[in-house]
Amino acid sequence: MEQREVITLGNGARIVFDAMAGLRTASVGVYLGAGARHEPAALNGLAHFLEHMAFKGANGLSARDIAEVVEARGASMNAATDYERTSYFVRCLSDDAPQMLDVALSLVFAPELPLEEIEREKFVVLQEIGEAADQPDDLVMELSQAASFPGHPLGRPILGVEASLKPISRDDLIAFAETTYVPSRTVVSVAGAFDRTAVETVARRWLEERTVLAAHHSLPPAPPRAYAATVARKLEQTHLVLAHPGPHALSDERFAARIFAEIFGGGMASRLFQEVRESRGLAYTIDASAEQYSDAGRISVFAGCAPGDAAKVVDLTRAIWANLAVTGPTEAELSRARAIAAASYAMAAEGPAARAGSAAYELLAFDRLITVEETMRRIDSVTAEDVRRIAAAALNGPPVAAAVGPKAGLAAAEAFVSSRA
Repeated sequence: MEQREVITLGNGARIVFDAMAGLRTASVGVYLGAGARHEPAALNGLAHFLEHMAFKGANGLSARDIAEVVEARGASMNAATDYERTSYFVRCLSDDAPQMLDVALSLVFAPELPLEEIEREKFVVLQEIGEAADQPDDLVMELSQAASFPGHPLGRPILGVEASLKPISRDDLIAFAETTYVPSRTVVSVAGAFDRTAVETVARRWLEERTVLAAHHSLPPAPPRAYAATVARKLEQTHLVLAHPGPHALSDERFAARIFAEIFGGGMASRLFQEVRESRGLAYTIDASAEQYSDAGRISVFAGCAPGDAAKVVDLTRAIWANLAVTGPTEAELSRARAIAAASYAMAAEGPAARAGSAAYELLAFDRLITVEETMRRIDSVTAEDVRRIAAAALNGPPVAAAVGPKAGLAAAEAFVSSRA
C-alpha cells in the first residue's frame, strides 16, 4: 500500500517522506536534477569535481569534521554524479536522520570550497581518470559513449579529462551550483524510520529560502551515425561494446527495452550467455543492457573475449539480435524476463536507500510518484511482439561499436558497423 507523501514548497523544491514500519534505520538524501550533461564542454568534469569538493568542508565543518560527525553515529555517507543527476545520501540510525540530513544538505548548499584544496583535489581526480583509462572495460565504455552521442554532453566522460579539469576555478564551481542546483530540480527524500517533524524542519530550513530559478536543460543529442572507435592495447582480451539506438527513459517503450535486454543478454539464461559462453566458450563475460536518458537511449552488448574470437562473438551477437527482431522471444523467455524484472524491482522497493533514491528519480524524471503496483503492471504488460519490435527498431538505427585490445581483435568492431545481419 502506498505510504509516501510529497510536500512541494513555494519555490518548487520537494520533500518526500516514506515511512517504513519495523525498521530502526533511515536513508536520507538530497537528489538534484543536474549532472555532467549540464556543464559547459570546456569544463567537462565540473559536476563530478563539485561533488568531490563538497566533502572538503561545508557549513563550518572541515573535511575531517564531516567524516567524524557521520561516523561517530555509525552512519555511512556517499555521493554520486551521473549525466542527469547528482545525489548526496546517508544511511543512518533512525534517531540520527535529522542530523544526517542536515549534513547532506550542507554539502549541497553550503560547501566552503577551500582554495587550498582545489588544486590538491584535482590531482586526486586525475588519478581517478587515470585509473579508469587503465581499465580496458572502463575505457571501451567511454569510447562507446562518445561514439553513440558524438559532440553532445552525453558523449563526454563524467570524470572529465585533464585538459578540461585543470582550468576549473572556485568561481566555476559556485556558478554551476547556483545555476543547476535550483529548487525545482531539488528533492529531499527520506525513507525508513524517522522523526517526520524533525526531518521536515531541517529540510525546510535549507530549502524554503532558496531563490526560484529556471532549470537548466541541454539540447537533445543529434541522431547517431554508424561509427567504430578502437584503441590498440597489449592485453590478453579484446573488450567490445556493440550498440544501436533504443528508447529513452520517458518513452512508453522503456519497459519493453529492458525486457529485451534481459532476454538478449541479461543473465545466465539469456541467449547471449547460453550461445556465446555456454555453448561455444567464446567469452567469460557477455551481457546486454538498455541505457536510458531523458531524451535518448541505446541498447548495447559488452563482451570480453580472445582477440581471435572477436569476429565470432560479433557475428553471433548480430545473428541473435536479428533473430529476436524477426521471431521475437519465446513465451518462456518472456515470462522469465518479466519475472526477473519484477523481482528485482520488488526487492529494491523493500530497502530504504533504494526507496529514497527511486522516489527522487520519479519526481525528477516524471514529476510524480509511481507506485510499485503501476510498475509491476507495466512490466507484466510487455508482450513478445513489444520485445520483437524493440529489437527490430534498434537494428534499423545506425550501429556503433567500440573495441580495446590487441590489433587482431579490433576489426570485429569495424565489421559490426560496416555490415548488418
